[in-house]
Amino acid sequence: MSSFGKGSLSATNLAGYHHYNCDLFIYNTYNGIQKPNLHEQNHGRITQDANRLKRESTKLDTAQFKRGRNWETSLMSWLDTENLLLTVPSLPLTGEDLVENILADERDHFFVAGISFMPPQDQFNEMYKKAGLEPVKFGLSKPDLLEVTRLSEGVVWKVIDAKASRMVKTSHHVQIYFYTLCLTHLLPQPFFRASNTAAVWLPPDDGFDRNDPSFDDIKTIETSLLSFPLDDFLFRRLPAILSLPREDVFWHYNPLCHGCPFSNECKQNAIDQGEIGSMSNISITDAKLLRSLLQMWKDMTTSAPQELTDIEDLALLLEDSAGLNKINRTFPVTLRKAKHILALPPRTRRSSKVVTSSPVLEAARMRKIQIIPRRNSTCPKSEDIAVVISLLLDPSSPSGRTSIVSFSISSTISAGSLRQKVPEVLHGELLDLIPCLAYMIDSILSLTKSLDKPPRTQFYMFSSAEHSALQTHFIDAALNSSYPTHDIRVCIGALSQGASLLQTTFQPVLLSGVLLEFLTKGHWKKRDYQSILERMNLPTDGKIEGLKQRIQTELNRLQGNDRQKAAEQQRRDELGQLPRIVVLKREIEKSLALPIAGFWDLPECASVLLPSDSGAARCPSDEELYRLFTSGESPSGLLEKRNKSIYAVLVAFRSRVSGGDNNLLLNEARPLTSTFMDICREEHLRKLFYMQQFEVLARLSELWRSRIDGCPEAPILQYHGAQQGQKRMEHVFYLLSGNLDMAASDKDRTFFDYLLVEDRDCDDFESEAHIPVEALFDDLGVSGLVFPLNKFTKPRWQSQHPIVRKELLLADIRDISASVDGLRTKVTLQTWEDANATIKFTEGHTYRISPRLVDFNINKTLSALLEIDLQHEFQEVVVPYIQIIQDPKAFNREDRISPSTRKMLEKAGSDMQRLFRELDNLDVEAAKPLVLKASQNRAARHILSNRLSVVWGPPGKESLECRA
Repeated sequence: MSSFGKGSLSATNLAGYHHYNCDLFIYNTYNGIQKPNLHEQNHGRITQDANRLKRESTKLDTAQFKRGRNWETSLMSWLDTENLLLTVPSLPLTGEDLVENILADERDHFFVAGISFMPPQDQFNEMYKKAGLEPVKFGLSKPDLLEVTRLSEGVVWKVIDAKASRMVKTSHHVQIYFYTLCLTHLLPQPFFRASNTAAVWLPPDDGFDRNDPSFDDIKTIETSLLSFPLDDFLFRRLPAILSLPREDVFWHYNPLCHGCPFSNECKQNAIDQGEIGSMSNISITDAKLLRSLLQMWKDMTTSAPQELTDIEDLALLLEDSAGLNKINRTFPVTLRKAKHILALPPRTRRSSKVVTSSPVLEAARMRKIQIIPRRNSTCPKSEDIAVVISLLLDPSSPSGRTSIVSFSISSTISAGSLRQKVPEVLHGELLDLIPCLAYMIDSILSLTKSLDKPPRTQFYMFSSAEHSALQTHFIDAALNSSYPTHDIRVCIGALSQGASLLQTTFQPVLLSGVLLEFLTKGHWKKRDYQSILERMNLPTDGKIEGLKQRIQTELNRLQGNDRQKAAEQQRRDELGQLPRIVVLKREIEKSLALPIAGFWDLPECASVLLPSDSGAARCPSDEELYRLFTSGESPSGLLEKRNKSIYAVLVAFRSRVSGGDNNLLLNEARPLTSTFMDICREEHLRKLFYMQQFEVLARLSELWRSRIDGCPEAPILQYHGAQQGQKRMEHVFYLLSGNLDMAASDKDRTFFDYLLVEDRDCDDFESEAHIPVEALFDDLGVSGLVFPLNKFTKPRWQSQHPIVRKELLLADIRDISASVDGLRTKVTLQTWEDANATIKFTEGHTYRISPRLVDFNINKTLSALLEIDLQHEFQEVVVPYIQIIQDPKAFNREDRISPSTRKMLEKAGSDMQRLFRELDNLDVEAAKPLVLKASQNRAARHILSNRLSVVWGPPGKESLECRA
């Protein structure tokens, strides 16, 4: 053991193992890090304090710990104020000491703080001895709280740890289980009885600086759920790891290593030894899959080399087409996943121009930047005005959601004549962020109105963390205000995710329907008309007839063909959806493989993408920025320098993926717009309104990502022939690759919810010019239409791109069955096509099938929410829908059912589920969709036993099924 080994492990060390998911972390903590060799010592490259090998804690690390300590202090203070706290001496206690302290307190319910104890090492050693394993020594344990409940027959206790996290993590469960396990041995039974649960106490969502702790934030878990996996870890896997020779201990350098004290050594070893971790952003799961792929290759072929590095082995494997074919026949899913990790085409095309070399792998081998030949629809190829935003986040912030403490906004304009119209740099603290952003946006919007050709504008941020913090700040600012200010409205309208889609697609359609009904029924007062006009961002002055006419004029505009055609043209011109704020790190990871081991941030990215002699290449790190902030100085200057580096990185990134033979960036930036319609005023309805819209946006984004690369995961069908169906002609295919499923309930319905195109070589992402047909398809234009179309709905189809109308069919799956010989899967489709379609089925040719967005309810749902909101505001009565959201128990209080009736109804629900399960086990096809998932079953039982139930769930198919 080296001088750096502790020779024991704490609960915090065990949690660290599960956080980093690394055997070497726990091994080094216990046994010490590898000693420097004599050659390195003689050259003075390693000193005895091993500064090179052990990573020192940073200001950002300290800030994370500070937030945790502050939350603990706040929690203890609150418990003390509530007369619920017992603090014991901060000395290691025996079980008898702890019992004495607890029994001396006469309260029936309280929390014990300050506990520390040595684990029951003798009992643990006995367990290791029985298993035939070397004992592991554990150090001092310090749970934050012990909840004590005094009953007539004894004392029930529960371990609670305070964690200043947004959510409970596996590492938290490890700690509370270890503490519970220790105390089970230390506290005398049966008088002291464990509650069979343990818990993590999280801070309030809105921050512990403004809100008191709440018992609702205690997240409890049954220890029986933890005992099997964690006992296996503590008493089998852990001693096995610690007794291994160091060279046999598993490790992998990856993004999770950020913050690990041993990461410096692992980074250098990954590069020197050619490990998989010498590539960027390869997760532990991905690394294990690549290693298993190499092992398959070595087991299957005699030509596999021995004793080479991981990355050299992978390079040789990719050159071995025969070996790849063998693996593909036996382990197709593993190979497909490996290709995705290595940024290779998922399918090998018949006339592929690209040799099977991985840009991710070659970047690590050659130590040079490599281009990933994949089309990019989410970063523009050019703009007239680029606005870069940098945020400084404070990890120690007690605020639950907003940790922004400083910002810098910089603009770069291609035309010098416009420079004076737009501010160049804006700085400030959190309270200044929205006003400064609004000022920048208003300046650009004013410029847009004054020019015949409006300037194309794009906003940029570097990291996802900054982008998430900004969007959260927008949402909080809007929801926490009864009426959003001009600045908030401008920022949300211009920069919120999916804003352009909402402005051009959903809001005009639903507003036109609701406004028509508003104008035709009821006798409204002047303030009612003014409220509607406010929601539409229209003037509210004038007499009642003028207000009514203003609404009618806007209604005519919304219903006009010109507006609809403009929206359709915008969707058609833009492949996918160009985000209002581009997260540059995400785009670089998508299109470039950088020769940086493990993971990288802006300073590392700038150092490899930019010339070493440029000032922008020396970009300040997050640590430098935070260190300056904590010293009391303004970070504005460094943030501005960071913005310059971000823009320089953007230019360098574009020059690589759009210069020369590469033309991977498909879209151009668009003129900036900002239309914030504060349509729903009631807080809960406002949230539901946006949730519904963003659910559709999330589904569309998933489709766009796949289509831009030619739907690489789409099932491939080979055409066999045609047959007459019950109502129309059907086409028969054989499934060559991929998976297709068909719900039993869909057999009687015809949605034409798939796209069918011919599968061509030029559609893959290695193609330089051809855009896949599916990428041109406009889902929203036809998502609510019933196919086949009639004379009233056919004009909507005519707005599709001409290539779509010619080369794409809509398909409906009518049957999936085994072929006559039983060796293949037969797929029967009905298709619908444009009258001028040129695509024709040819026997033996291949076609790919992929889903489209079908949604008949979104506009109805949004219109209903708006109508409810209007009722709530105008009629000044309690609307039942809002009442069940605000106080779902109100109806139960009005009409309680007896306990016996409740039990009878719950039993009926259980009996019903048991019946459906039995029928499902007997292969009754209609029963399977009726077997509820656990969350659905809980909801169903609540519905059966209550007069009114409100079931909350995340947007998606499952929650829709549950509501149905």
